[in-house]
Amino acid sequence: MKKFMTIMSCLVIVLLLVGITTAFAAAPSPNYATNSHEDMSLYYYGYVQCQPSFVENGNHAARGYIRYWRYDLFGNVVNDTGRLYTSYGNGPDDGRILSRSYTYTDSIIPNPLKTQFRYGFDWVPDGSGIWPVNVPPVTQ
Repeated sequence: MKKFMTIMSCLVIVLLLVGITTAFAAAPSPNYATNSHEDMSLYYYGYVQCQPSFVENGNHAARGYIRYWRYDLFGNVVNDTGRLYTSYGNGPDDGRILSRSYTYTDSIIPNPLKTQFRYGFDWVPDGSGIWPVNVPPVTQ
């Protein structure tokens, strides 16, 4: 009986440790993007956010972007938003959530080529000592 209790106690401890480590490993990243679109609607709703202080795979997200574009009936890209960026974080200790949202209006013309959505982040290696900054355009 004592051996059974020892084995069962060890098994419970192992299961609890596995559960705890899985819960921490599955913690959601604050760096993500979403794209939502309802059926029979012309509107796509895009959102991106990042938190510069969060280290993800050894990198900080300095800023994020979303982008939409669609094709005409001949397969040519039309109505490209380009990359719509969040602002840059102030550095690797910046705990703010930086976000950008955009509502994209699709064409009313039926088209078998779907509207495209992409997102991404500008990554900075953790501990690199470098950080990009917003540089105002040079004016004459």
